[in-house]
Amino acid sequence: MMNDILEQVVEDYFRSKGYFTQHNVKYRPNKVGPQYTVYSDVDVVGVHPKKRGRERVVVVNCKSWQVGLNIDKTLKTLDKNPNKKIAGKEQWKKFREISNKVWAEALKKKIFNITGQKSFKFYLAVTKYKGNKDSWEKFPLFKKNLIGCDIEVIDIKAMLLDTYKSIGRTPLHSELGRLLQLIKASGGKIEYIEKNKKSKN
Repeated sequence: MMNDILEQVVEDYFRSKGYFTQHNVKYRPNKVGPQYTVYSDVDVVGVHPKKRGRERVVVVNCKSWQVGLNIDKTLKTLDKNPNKKIAGKEQWKKFREISNKVWAEALKKKIFNITGQKSFKFYLAVTKYKGNKDSWEKFPLFKKNLIGCDIEVIDIKAMLLDTYKSIGRTPLHSELGRLLQLIKASGGKIEYIEKNKKSKN
């Protein structure tokens, strides 16, 4: 089992959909310079034997921040001041594989080397997000760097509910799927209840 629980949830989620997965795939640009000496890694890569097109390969970067992703604020910083340090790290480096052309090219080359496919679907998996995810998925910088690929934001809630909805009685092979099956078998269910906003008196 991996140390990062979100990575485990992501891997189990895509396995439940028929993908063969590999995690922590390391890559770096074939360039000279101190900014290229350290490897980066993509958290989960999945290949589906029956799908075609961009859905055949999924590439997932996981951000298990408890505060989640603030889409509008993050995109504004990436657009106006990508070198701004947040929590001690330049903002662009947190999303280097989609925000930086050199790193995006290195990622695409690595994915082609291990899957034989140039186009894929890139997921940013988060605990939760605030804002319009369509803005992230169509952000011009990301689309320019990952030409020919689709981009999607997915959160734990969507993965859990989607998996729970589709499970039957045939034992699943993933830990996530098996856990959800046992919850369902025990009479339990997965349900998200929106927090009520406190009314002002």
